[in-house]
Formats: sequence, C-alpha cells, structure tokens
Amino acid sequence: MKLFGNDNEEPRRLPKGVGAALFAAIALALWWAASLCVSAPYILPSPDRVLVRAFELVPTKVFWQAVGFSMLRVVIGFACGMLAGIALAVPMAACPRLRSVFAPFIKIIRTVPVVCFILLMLLWVNSAWLSAIISALMVIPVAWTNTLDALDGLDRGIVEVAHVFHLSTAKRLFKIYLPAIAPQLLSTAAVGLGLAWKSGITAEVLALPLFGIGSGIYHAKIALEAADIFVWALVIVALSLAMESALRALAARFTGWGDGR
Repeated sequence: MKLFGNDNEEPRRLPKGVGAALFAAIALALWWAASLCVSAPYILPSPDRVLVRAFELVPTKVFWQAVGFSMLRVVIGFACGMLAGIALAVPMAACPRLRSVFAPFIKIIRTVPVVCFILLMLLWVNSAWLSAIISALMVIPVAWTNTLDALDGLDRGIVEVAHVFHLSTAKRLFKIYLPAIAPQLLSTAAVGLGLAWKSGITAEVLALPLFGIGSGIYHAKIALEAADIFVWALVIVALSLAMESALRALAARFTGWGDGR
C-alpha cells in the first residue's frame, strides 16, 4: 500500500530544472544565514562576497591556466583509469584464475587512503603530473569492478550463439559485449569522473604544481582567503558536472547509451 496516490499512478516528478533551482535557492539561503551567524568572512564568506571574488579571479590569466592544466590532468587520468580498468576486467572475466591472482591488488588500491599514494608518488614522479596518476589509480578499481560485474551478468545464451556461428572477435566485441555492458559503463564513467576530480585536486593541493586548481586552494588557505576557496570549489563542481553532461551527450549522440538518463 502506497502512502500517497493510487498504486497504478506513477510518482510525480518536478519539471526538469525545477528541482535543481529549488536546491540552489535553499542552499544559498542556508549559506547566507550561516555567514551572518558566523560574521567572519575569513571563515565563512557570504555568497555575495564569493561572487565578487569570482568576478575578480575569472578574468585573470592565472585562473585559466590553473583550470586548463587541472582539466588536462584529470581528463588524462580519468581516461587512463577507465581504459586500464576495462582492460584488466576483460581477461579476468574470461579466466577466473587471473581474477584470483590480481583481485587483491585492485582491493589494495581501493582500500589504501589516497593521501598515502600521493605522498609515496611524490618521491617518484614529477609533481606536475602527479594528479593525473592519482586520478587514474582511483578510477581503475571502479572501472574494473563494474566492468567485471557487467561481463559476469552477460546472457550466456547469446555468447554461446556467437561461438556456434564463429563470429569474429571484433563482431563479438561490438555486437554483443559492448552493447550489453554499455549502460553500466556509462554509470561507471560518471562515478569515475567525480573520483578523478576529487583525487586529482587533492593531489594538486599536496604536490603544488606551478599551475593547478589545487595550488590555488592551498595558497588561498595560507592567505586565509576563504572566498577564494569557495570560488575554486564551485569551479570544480561546475567543471565536473559539465564534463559529465558532455560525456552523456556524446554517449547519446554516437551510441544511444545515454538516452533518457
């Protein structure tokens, strides 16, 4: 028995964009009220102060250099992590013995705190590309796990039919495997992209490359410029959402996987 409406009625949803607008309005109201209660801009600046600071930062060359280099590192790390996770999952799905051998390594990457990897990698690699490596490391377990689950859930009847008719490896890949696991891969990519941004920026905060959003956050913290930290945080959220939307749009455009999502 449903609490609201008839059993045959579909749940009513807010029109597209209305939910996001309501969330933004509530968040801004709470933010403004909290800033008034704290009354200390260096701890919690008000939304108008952050907006003014954003208009000061955005036109600068340093801002766009930081955004550009951070995006490049995150995109490279995300792409490498997705490809590596999928490449590891395919042979492990075909050979359970490989899975039992290499699965513990994936679990170690998933379990060890990202800060440990960052501090260790600082001893081995150039700080300029550390965030790309860390992003890739954090995406690999997600891509590996979800791809493996998708492959394990394939309809074995279809696989056997492909084997009986002696379909080539390319036809099996593009006609059977990819269409079957595509929806899960798209969801995996969305989750992995968020992880890539969080881990990549964290790496930049600790590695302090010459140009990067993480470096901007660190310098803002040292200078007690909380408004700058809020600006950078909003930039990260906007970039992550924009890249996720672009990913879904490309998937819908070329394959139809993202339709209705």
